[in-house]
Amino acid sequence: MTFDRFFYLLTCLTFRTYLISGLIVSSTNAINSEQPSTASSHMSVPPTYRALVAAQTGSSFSQVARVDTLPTPTDLAADEVLVRVRYAGVNGGCETFRARGEHAFVSNAGATQPFGLGAEGVGVVAAFGSNVDGYKVGDAVCFVGSAFAEYSVCKTSTLWSIPSASK
Repeated sequence: MTFDRFFYLLTCLTFRTYLISGLIVSSTNAINSEQPSTASSHMSVPPTYRALVAAQTGSSFSQVARVDTLPTPTDLAADEVLVRVRYAGVNGGCETFRARGEHAFVSNAGATQPFGLGAEGVGVVAAFGSNVDGYKVGDAVCFVGSAFAEYSVCKTSTLWSIPSASK
């Protein structure tokens, strides 16, 4: 077996463990599924949500990953969007680098607060800041950052519309 194939299988098994344990859950669990009003800048969201985070870097993803229940943000910065995560991409190499604080994630090595895991995701806009243009509640979007969570706060610079999926 090649190293790439071994690493792929190991990554799948690691994420399978989280899935089986219910640590990474379907976005329909514990989330209000009402149709949002497009006249508002917020949809109904729960007071808390679950996210896969790391408190510090370590030698592996499985060593540092943990599920935290966090307060759902209610005060977004002017250029931020709260995304209700529907799908998260699984990139084992990227998550390993993030967990170890290597390459593009060197800043994680000195983290003083838990940092989110999951590089990219797809979801719907749940709320947005006062200076956000081009998005409305309920729009389908893809984003970069903290995708292994039920909700993710994203800067508009890391968010893209998926027009055909909004219909």
